[in-house]
Amino acid sequence: MRCDGLFLAGLAQRIPAAVDVDGAVDDGRYDPADRKADAYASVAVADDEAPPEMAAAAARLALRRAEIPPSDVALLLHASAWFQGVDYWPSRLVRAPRGPRRGRLRAPALDVQQMCAGALGALELAASYLAADASRASALVTTADRFTGPGFDRWRGDVRGIVYGDGAAAAVLARGGFARLLAVSTVVDTALEGMYRGDEPFAAAPGRPVDVRARRAAFAAHARRLAGSLAERTTSGLSEAVGRTLDEAGLGLADVSRFAFPNVGLHVLRTRYAEPLGLDVERTTWEWGRRTGHVGAADQLTGLTHLVETGQAGPGDRVLLVGIGAGFAWTCAAVEITERPGWGG
Repeated sequence: MRCDGLFLAGLAQRIPAAVDVDGAVDDGRYDPADRKADAYASVAVADDEAPPEMAAAAARLALRRAEIPPSDVALLLHASAWFQGVDYWPSRLVRAPRGPRRGRLRAPALDVQQMCAGALGALELAASYLAADASRASALVTTADRFTGPGFDRWRGDVRGIVYGDGAAAAVLARGGFARLLAVSTVVDTALEGMYRGDEPFAAAPGRPVDVRARRAAFAAHARRLAGSLAERTTSGLSEAVGRTLDEAGLGLADVSRFAFPNVGLHVLRTRYAEPLGLDVERTTWEWGRRTGHVGAADQLTGLTHLVETGQAGPGDRVLLVGIGAGFAWTCAAVEITERPGWGG
């Protein structure tokens, strides 16, 4: 959808201290060959903060930067990919965040479960919500995850080429701000849903460790029934989502200054994301992502926050945010920086 009159007014991230990946190689948790192909330098690890606590911290900072009180927020959407710390509990925010002026957030609060495309999917929903009613001033999107054992092995829980980091991000969408939201769109391929389910039977309660490698191997054994290979279908979905978003924004690839992809390893980023689109890795946020790991649905927002905070994206620059989530869904958002915020570099 084309997003006329909507802006990013505030961005923030909450990234815990990073640990060097070589320690995981030395003690056998991370395969040396994977380490070489991935080229991660470190991953962020939250020892003390639960995901909702990190999300609340990011939300408070994003609202302060936007200079918008929580009472002006019409909708809160929280995205996550993994356990939020308490079963049978709505995992939005530990407490409704306070902003720069008095007032608490009283908006409807909903969870978005679109895995690692969740934050950008929430941004699309928030844009639609504001576009539907001019009296709705702003919306808040948060996302947070902590990938820890025994349920999740950040080094081997997913396929080769992805190591998970912890952290959170928040974005305030409003009718004025420092970056214009040009367009956002989603493409889905539900035939690939089984890639992250495999042949595991449905359980009566949570608690089984996540083993995506086994699930995808089980799915691949039956993938002959699909039209086209898995690689072809995932590349097709990515290309369609990027092309559709750029068309709606009135842009071409050459008009985009920077790209924020999921923080996958370098080999996967280059061969599965950048090269199919004809991009150089240098135009992506890889140098940031290789220091945090893949932080669930937060990578695109943390990448954009990093670009703005460090001054690597300034007025006139267009940034394409590309989210990819199991299911399968690809959500892209095109933004144009219109001014340098006071908190920017």
